[in-house]
Amino acid sequence: MKRTAMILLIATCALACNPATRAPHNAFRANAASMFTQRYATSRLSAWHVRANPAGSDCAVLLVETSVVLEDAMVEAMHYGFGAYDVYEGGVQQFSRDRTFRGVVYKDATGRRWNYGVSVREARDVEPCR
Repeated sequence: MKRTAMILLIATCALACNPATRAPHNAFRANAASMFTQRYATSRLSAWHVRANPAGSDCAVLLVETSVVLEDAMVEAMHYGFGAYDVYEGGVQQFSRDRTFRGVVYKDATGRRWNYGVSVREARDVEPCR
């Protein structure tokens, strides 16, 4: 039983850790981030210069950056899609779920970060995928 479990664990890691296996998901997320950026560029928040990139070691975090200084309430309204901040129905949270991102990190013009679905440590260190 332990041997079977170990073999399954190794096989799972081999598939999950293989860059060729991740490539289609990474391309999908990169396209999603580009679409997100375009949508915000043509929205009422266009002056904020919102741009998104897949980020993190697995490219499964949506990193949302702006050229303005954000407040907690603004980030929360964007994330959950409240009022004038509802560019995508259901907010950035719904967008990220629809596009298989596991979390969202917001970064404003001062470098301050907010994290949803990722740890504070990961949010602090997350960088766009290259």
